[in-house]
Amino acid sequence: MTDTSRAASLTGTVAQAAAMALCQNQVMAFYRDLDENRYEDLADRLAPGGAWHRQGKVLSSRQAVLDALAPRSKTQRIHHLIVNLVTDSQDEERCRMRAYMLVVRHDSGSPPQGTAPLTGIENIRSIHIELVCTDGAWLIREMRGDEPTFAMPAPRA
Repeated sequence: MTDTSRAASLTGTVAQAAAMALCQNQVMAFYRDLDENRYEDLADRLAPGGAWHRQGKVLSSRQAVLDALAPRSKTQRIHHLIVNLVTDSQDEERCRMRAYMLVVRHDSGSPPQGTAPLTGIENIRSIHIELVCTDGAWLIREMRGDEPTFAMPAPRA
């Protein structure tokens, strides 16, 4: 291998790693935006014509996402913990990823103050994400979650 071909190979590897990092950041930031009630920012992470499969509905427009999130409790504290995020395939235009999502939630009915009680992980599921490069930006084309693999039992009456 010549120095020129090594340099070209390294440049391609660095570019691919940079794109992968941007894709990972979009996924992580999407859920941070959700947890922090930054719904406009969350919607900006979706590609035009993209789809977010959420709670049995397919949200396929910016307005559908904002309308679906508007009724969320203003008093809940929630964290979507994304772990084991891996890239399954990637090229210059698409990136497919998957991860586990753990959900921790507390809603006392009043604005959160201080530390919320931790009663356990509500559920764990796999999520699947496809991103596309649109006008130089990596955006989420499709986001969907499997049924929970683990779920906290419903409270007893």
